[in-house]
Amino acid sequence: MSKKILILKNDRGGDLLNSIKCISSLINENTHVTIFLSKFNYGFSFLFKKSIVKKINYNLNILDKIKIFFFLINNKFDEIYILTPKNYYYFLPIFFNKVKFFALTINGKKRNRPSKYIRKFLYKYVTIDRNIINKKSSWQLQLDLIDDKSLIDKDLKNINFPILNNFIKENIPKDFLFVQYKNNFFSTIDLSNENFDLLLNELNKKYKFIVFSSDIENNSSNIFFYNNYTVIDCQKKIIDKKRKNPNIIYLHSINSEDLLAIIGVAQNIISPHGLVTQMCNFHNKKSINLFNFAINNNEDFKHQKIAFSEWYKNMNIKFLFLNKNIKKSIKKILKNI
Repeated sequence: MSKKILILKNDRGGDLLNSIKCISSLINENTHVTIFLSKFNYGFSFLFKKSIVKKINYNLNILDKIKIFFFLINNKFDEIYILTPKNYYYFLPIFFNKVKFFALTINGKKRNRPSKYIRKFLYKYVTIDRNIINKKSSWQLQLDLIDDKSLIDKDLKNINFPILNNFIKENIPKDFLFVQYKNNFFSTIDLSNENFDLLLNELNKKYKFIVFSSDIENNSSNIFFYNNYTVIDCQKKIIDKKRKNPNIIYLHSINSEDLLAIIGVAQNIISPHGLVTQMCNFHNKKSINLFNFAINNNEDFKHQKIAFSEWYKNMNIKFLFLNKNIKKSIKKILKNI
């Protein structure tokens, strides 16, 4: 008998990909799946062509909460999976006690989501502990929510893989190093704009072609890149060739599907930890992940180890810690690429 399943996953892109193996395991021939995404991860809805995908706000307002409540009244779900730890979701089992609720819960430093009392209304839950180093990462814990272990789909057979846009595919080299620029990361370690250009040119000595992307938001760094590199404008589908080093190509305004597809065909990948780390894990590709943490005492060190265990434990990723010493940072990246 087919089951109706609702998955609540209205958070960010990296969080969604962190849950992808759990979601893929729930999508099979015996399930009818609906997924709630946010504006931040809705761009990945192409992954779920076998399911119904709905968009709702990242931060739920009172109208969103009312809509969800009546949506559950009007649609009789057998199982609901809370994979985004928002407080409102944890109160739903109190009112819909005939539905089996599966949930990812959080033990925090100041408070738990939800409280131990509310957890009694959940059919099954797993817990990320932000007070101690976790034995399992978040994506592994979410697989523990699946009752029938034979349904666990680590190979993502129930997910639609991305297809790279022909315009981009026809205008990028066959072999290239991909670099993701993230302004709030690189500016913190003084590797933005001209200094990022220095890094790219050093990398270009080891790789014939460099392809890079930046934040989707329009900022000063994107203007700098647009003015100084050969540009593939993914949104407008135009190419602006610059005389300065044609072997370094900037992908402007690349969407979620094309970015995920680019990661799949890149020869190697360098990026700040986060979304692209999860994309590399999606493709089972090796990458160099950049970190920058202010470690002032043992408590800071412990906090970062706990955060690492939540997001990256058992992912076998390669990572580098960088600081504001520009020459040292570039040298460290070149040594490990």
